[in-house]
Amino acid sequence: MDTLPPNWVTEGTLDFEYKKYVLLAYLQHCKKRFGETRLYPPLSELVEHYRNLAILKQGMEGMQDRFPKELLGLDSRRLEMSYESTITPEEYISTITEIVEFAIPGIKDTIREGKDIYDLVERHIEFQPVGIEPIYRDEGFLLVNEEPQHEVYVYSFRYSIIPHSTEALRGLELTYVGSERKSIVNTIEQIKLSLVKRFASLPNPATFFCLSKLQVPLIETLLPVTRRMLMKRLAA
Repeated sequence: MDTLPPNWVTEGTLDFEYKKYVLLAYLQHCKKRFGETRLYPPLSELVEHYRNLAILKQGMEGMQDRFPKELLGLDSRRLEMSYESTITPEEYISTITEIVEFAIPGIKDTIREGKDIYDLVERHIEFQPVGIEPIYRDEGFLLVNEEPQHEVYVYSFRYSIIPHSTEALRGLELTYVGSERKSIVNTIEQIKLSLVKRFASLPNPATFFCLSKLQVPLIETLLPVTRRMLMKRLAA
C-alpha cells in the first residue's frame, strides 16, 4: 500500500484486524522506500499520521457524534432522515482506541528509521553561500551537486513569511531553472555569474551551494533535505 488516507482509522470498515493489516502494509511500503534511501513523501506523511493519531487519542471524548449510523427512513412531515447507530458507543470507542494504541508505536518506530537516514544524509552535505551573502535573501538560487558527478542542478528560490494568528508561517518555493556542468573553467562561482547575467532583476542574488558526499535520489531525498537546510539558513 503506497499511501494511507488521513482518516484511515475512522473511515471505512471499522475492524481492528483489518486496520492492522492496512497499517502494516503501508509501513512495509515506507520501510522499503527508506531502504532505497527515498525519504519523501513517506517521511512527511508518517509525521502527519502520527500527529493525527495523537489528536485523535486526545479527543476520544468528542467522538460520540461521529458514530456510524444506519438509515431507517424519511420523515415526510419533517423532511428529516431517521438514523440508528449500528454499533454501541462503547464498541466504537473501544475499537478506535485499540487501533490507535497499536498504530502509534509502529508509526513512531518507522519515523525513527527515516529520521536516522535523514540525519546521515544531512551529515554528508556541505552547505555554503557562493560569494558574499547579501542582506536581501528572500530570492536567490540554490545549486545542488553530488560527488563525483559534474552535473549541478540549479533552482531559484523565493522565501516568504506569512502572518498567522498564533505565529508566522515560513514558506520556501523552489523552481527548477536548469543544469550546468561543473568544470575547472565553469566553477560554482562562474555558474553564479552566469545566473546574474541571465536574471538581471537580481543583480546580487543570494546563492547557496549544496554538495552531497553521498549519492542519493535527488527528488526524494537530497532536494528535500537541502531545502530544509536552506530554510534554516534563511530563518536564522
